[in-house]
Amino acid sequence: MRDRAFVSEIAADTYRITTYHEPWRSTVNQYLILDEEPVLISTGLRERFEDTWAGLAQLLDPTKIRHVVVLHYEADECGALNEILLRAPNATPLASMRTVVSSLADAAVRSPRGVGDGEVLDLGTHGLRMLEAPYVHAWDGIVVVDERTRVAFTADLFIQPGRGEALVRDDRAALSAELYRTFYGVPPDSYLHRALDRIETAQPAVLAPGHGAALAGAFTAYYRAYRALAGEQRVTRSVVGAPSLRTSAG
Repeated sequence: MRDRAFVSEIAADTYRITTYHEPWRSTVNQYLILDEEPVLISTGLRERFEDTWAGLAQLLDPTKIRHVVVLHYEADECGALNEILLRAPNATPLASMRTVVSSLADAAVRSPRGVGDGEVLDLGTHGLRMLEAPYVHAWDGIVVVDERTRVAFTADLFIQPGRGEALVRDDRAALSAELYRTFYGVPPDSYLHRALDRIETAQPAVLAPGHGAALAGAFTAYYRAYRALAGEQRVTRSVVGAPSLRTSAG
């Protein structure tokens, strides 16, 4: 018998709805913000839609959801999007223009809206700032920061394995960076630094990744561990490039 969806509050009006996905040995997290216009960030996998819907129903009538934010086009981010849109008649999918033009406009049963870099979505008391973060890890990705609670929804940045507690303060930076590198490889360093700069500048109080626990406390170790991936990429380029230079010199 598989696990049901687990629901936990991680900040004011902000809830993590999570299911465990055995092939990945990690949680798949969705986040619901309750406000005048409720928003769901990521939909989870289509195969776990009923579990996710039941989790949402613990918090509100899910048919009242007004926005569904797709952080990038991938099964765990939007696999259940159409199932949600068919039951929530006033919900609008929101995603980067890259996501909308390349995939979502054709795949979604209701027309999505592309959001601009730096745009703020007003939910009532919460305001969600959309920050483009391409190639980290997906080419079409965005990160979302709630300007009221300072929760940063970071998709696949800062992920961890396992079933994961809802919110933790212990240091998992090294494990997180290693898991990211194993799953996705190393992003182009300029894009990775830019995404980290923008998240760090927002001064989040909570990092809410797509897999694993939400993180609270100080994040210096996480920023350092992920910036080291970019440094690792530069070393790799240098090593790979060296033989060709020696060959041409000979």
